[in-house]
Amino acid sequence: MHYKHNLPGGFRMLQALLLLLFLLQTTLVPAQKARPTPTVALTVNKNTRHQTIDGFGFFGARDVWWGSGDPAHFYSDAWLDRIVSDLGVSIWRNELYPHNPPTGNTTPNQDAHWEKQRPMVQALKAKADQYGVNLKMILTVWSPPGQFKWQSQMAWAGDVNATRGPGPDGDYWPERAGGTLNPNKYNEFATWLSQGLQMYKNIGINVYAISPQNEPMFPQTFNSNTYTTRWYADMINAVMPQVKTQHPTVKVFGSENMLDMEGATNNFPYFYHSGLKADPTAMNHIDMLAVHGYLDGVSASSGSQLAGYWTNHKREFAAPAGKKSWMTETSGYVDAWEGISGKPGALSLAIDMQTALYFGDLSAWVYWQGSGLGGINEYNLMSDTQVGKKYYASKNFYRFIRPGAVRLATSSPDPEVSITAYEHTANGTHTLVLINSGTAAKAFTLSVTGSGLPTSYEMFVTSATRNCESAGLVSTTRSITLPARSVVTLQAGGMPLTGSAAARVASDDAKDSQTTGLEGVTVYPNPSKGIVSVATGAAREVKGTITTLQGVQLHVKGKQLGAGLLRFDISGQPSGIYLLRLEADGRTKTYKLLKE
Repeated sequence: MHYKHNLPGGFRMLQALLLLLFLLQTTLVPAQKARPTPTVALTVNKNTRHQTIDGFGFFGARDVWWGSGDPAHFYSDAWLDRIVSDLGVSIWRNELYPHNPPTGNTTPNQDAHWEKQRPMVQALKAKADQYGVNLKMILTVWSPPGQFKWQSQMAWAGDVNATRGPGPDGDYWPERAGGTLNPNKYNEFATWLSQGLQMYKNIGINVYAISPQNEPMFPQTFNSNTYTTRWYADMINAVMPQVKTQHPTVKVFGSENMLDMEGATNNFPYFYHSGLKADPTAMNHIDMLAVHGYLDGVSASSGSQLAGYWTNHKREFAAPAGKKSWMTETSGYVDAWEGISGKPGALSLAIDMQTALYFGDLSAWVYWQGSGLGGINEYNLMSDTQVGKKYYASKNFYRFIRPGAVRLATSSPDPEVSITAYEHTANGTHTLVLINSGTAAKAFTLSVTGSGLPTSYEMFVTSATRNCESAGLVSTTRSITLPARSVVTLQAGGMPLTGSAAARVASDDAKDSQTTGLEGVTVYPNPSKGIVSVATGAAREVKGTITTLQGVQLHVKGKQLGAGLLRFDISGQPSGIYLLRLEADGRTKTYKLLKE
């Protein structure tokens, strides 16, 4: 029985009136509009310039050095291609193992020796040369050879009551058990370091920089060696001038102690960089003040406190001494976009890199183990060619901010939005890295002081769902939206790896056209799975041809999509490297394309 059909007439009239009032209310009251995306006014000042970038990289080979006794185990062509041409490493760090001589294999319980390492080192150098990357190889000593060491006792770096002397075996102490360098062996240690540098030079590699000691405060069950702040300065004064006499171009970095100790307000007056500051002669022998991004040698130093650490380190040590700042080892980040179980994730890694670059004037950033074959963990960035979120967060920096780029002054009024900007004059490129740490998308506008900053960029986005993906061209004359919890790189002026000669040109004709070539050209995405777009940033007709490295022209025609916009489809071509030659306005330029 349907009761509404049997309601009295008065009730039916009241029901109709109520319905009419409801309809009038919904018609007269406008619906609430969605809140607009907040807009942040960011600034770039080209007239104020900060540090010059030395590079970004990691330690080690395709797998941990103790992973196999087979030298071929530690590299493959595909892995080398990935780290050089995709990730974009420009610094590679290795241990100078404590065999004496360095070319030998006489010290027991060692993870590696030169004959195991040499093939991988040579293959890495060849791959860098293939792409025209001037890769900086740097070495760190974990322990001197045992015959150069003494037993030692020290409570902490500034321990004035620390002692050192012969152990039970006299002038010998095991490499894997702390101890310290015997001060009577300074000359032998200097000779050994020089031999290690010569070992690389003999295969055509000039080591860029060397650190005489890794984490000098911590005795470990692996290769380790300790110094007080005074012992460390004494060693620098006695040893490094001898090394530079034999290898005058090599640079020295140190102390590779923890950022927390060298930068926290309650710590920095008491540790190694304070000791160097108190000894101007020793400080003069150091070229780069290097720290490790840990709290304790294991846990990542991550979070908002880093701004203060880096500010202190720059103000107290790097700036007064006129030294560059490097971060030469960190790990402890899980391979997820957000942190897990109290450990920071890939987004935190990107934020920490941005913080170091902005507040610390950092010139180099080096992760711990680059790769391992047992899967991606908190200690590495990748597992062979398998990559994850930390890899892509790093790629937003490594691939685009090339050695020689200079950081420009920037500012943001929003604490959730950070920006750093870089100009590479030699390469003709500009790069902006932006991070939105907030949970909502935000748009930004860009205000520029000074001339010459492009208005058209290719946008690369890494987030929980995107992996350094090209979002196409954007213009900074209009607002640009940053996705929530994302890292965004804006690149202008050519391919990201411009700076390597081979990444930009591949013939004498192309090299000759550099100075009068096309300007403002963007080729994207590169690497590509098939579709390659070319935007010149100007209304002009552009013609293009694609050839193999051997000069064989592909039967691929560019499709004109509009003035100054061309598209090629090379999806039918094999994976490899191709050359794209563009012609417009009587000028030419040649780019390398990587077909995945």
